[in-house]
Amino acid sequence: MDEYTGPEEELRGAAERFDPVPLTLFDHAMYAFAVRALDAELAQLTFDSLWESSAALVRGPAGPRALTFESGAVTVEMEVSDTGTASRLVGRLLPPGPADVGVQRRDEQTTLRTDESGRFAVDLAGHGPFRLRVTPADGTSVVTAWVRL
Repeated sequence: MDEYTGPEEELRGAAERFDPVPLTLFDHAMYAFAVRALDAELAQLTFDSLWESSAALVRGPAGPRALTFESGAVTVEMEVSDTGTASRLVGRLLPPGPADVGVQRRDEQTTLRTDESGRFAVDLAGHGPFRLRVTPADGTSVVTAWVRL
């Protein structure tokens, strides 16, 4: 016997089915959450390879997705490759030099150290949004906007 659901559950189910939350609303919510960290400068997205090809918006990117974020102190260049069940993130910082890079996800954070040339690489399990928190040797922090994989 099916369990009875009350009117609130029925209404919620109907709303989810006939008027789902727009996907862009999640992106806006993640951005609002990102700017709450006033202890770090927010790096602006200045290049996304998805902008370059309208075909990529329909069929998805043919290769790695290239992204560039810029702030007054640091530029972060990265490529994100889909490996099927995971993603590979490879990047570099300008100006080059050692820095701590935190890869933040909804439920986890991975911290790594760049090499002397400012290069870093990490495998991201699964898919979903992420952002980077970069702290160069001078101690200033820069945070990128959330990126949806």
